[in-house]
Amino acid sequence: MITPPFLKKNSLVGLVSPAAGINASVIENAVTYLETRGFRTIVAPHAADVFRQFASTDKHRADDLQAMLNNSDVEAIWCTRGGYGAIRLLDMLNFSCLKKQPKWLIGFSDITALHAAFRREGIASIHGAMCKNLKDYDAAYCGMNALWQLLAGNVSEYKVPCHPFNRDGMAKGTLVGGNLTLLCALQGSEYDFDPTGKILFIEEVGEYLYRLDRMMQSLKVAGKLARLSGLIVGGMSDMFDNETPFAQSAYDVIADAVSSYSYPVLFDFPAGHLETNMPLMLGAEIRMEINGNNGSTISWLR
Repeated sequence: MITPPFLKKNSLVGLVSPAAGINASVIENAVTYLETRGFRTIVAPHAADVFRQFASTDKHRADDLQAMLNNSDVEAIWCTRGGYGAIRLLDMLNFSCLKKQPKWLIGFSDITALHAAFRREGIASIHGAMCKNLKDYDAAYCGMNALWQLLAGNVSEYKVPCHPFNRDGMAKGTLVGGNLTLLCALQGSEYDFDPTGKILFIEEVGEYLYRLDRMMQSLKVAGKLARLSGLIVGGMSDMFDNETPFAQSAYDVIADAVSSYSYPVLFDFPAGHLETNMPLMLGAEIRMEINGNNGSTISWLR
C-alpha cells in the first residue's frame, strides 16, 4: 500500500462535494480554516451546486473529482460532506493519474465508496472529519486538529478506555473499512475488500437494529468476519428499533455476529458520526492491543 506524501505548509488542498449538496457558507468556512492552518485551497466548480439531493449531477460531481485527481498540484482532496451519491461516481472515474501521483482522500460516511476505490488502487486514505464538521462541532474537539496532525505525518498512537464488550488480545494487520452500509453495498464488486489478515473498522448511523443485524450477518455468511485479524467498532449513532423490539443494542448485535471468532474486538472507538471523530489511516499497517481494565492501544507501524 502506498502512503501519499504528507502535507506541509502551502500544500494545496482541493475541496469537492461528491455526494449530497451543501451550503456554500460551509465551504467558505472550510477555506478560511485551511488558510489559517497555512494551506492553499482550490474549490471544485460544482462543490456548492444542488441537483435533487446531490451536489450537482453525477457528471459534474465526477468531473470535479476527476479534475482533483488529475491536478498535479493538489496534494489532498477534502470532501465537504457525505450523505449519499459517491457510489454513483465509481465507474465514471479514471485513477491512472492517482497511481502516478498519489494524494490523500479525506472523508467518511458515504465517502467510504471512494476509500474503497483508493484501496483498490493501492493508495492509503484518511477516514476523518469533513468540512461540514467544522460547522457542526468545535474544531478543537471534533478530531479536526488530530486530522491535520496525521496528514502532516505526526502519527501517534491512540489510547482508548476499556469497554465491557471488548475482547482482549493483540492483532496486527492492514486497516480497512468505513461505513457499514457502504461496505455491504460494495460486496461482490471490484471495490470489495479481502478480509484476510485485515483489521476492519466499522461505523454506522441512523439504521434500524434489524438492518444492522442483517448487514453483520451478510458479512458473516460471505466469510468476511471469519478471516479478519481484528475488529474496531466505532460510533453506532441514532439507531432505531421496531414497534416490536429487536431486543438488542447495536453493540450486542455486533458482539453476537463475531462471538464464534477469537480475534480481538475493540468497541466504542471515537470515530464515525460522533462529535469526536478521530482520523484513521485506511490502508496503513496497525497494531491493536486490548488488555482488560488497562484499556486499548492502536498504533501505526511505520
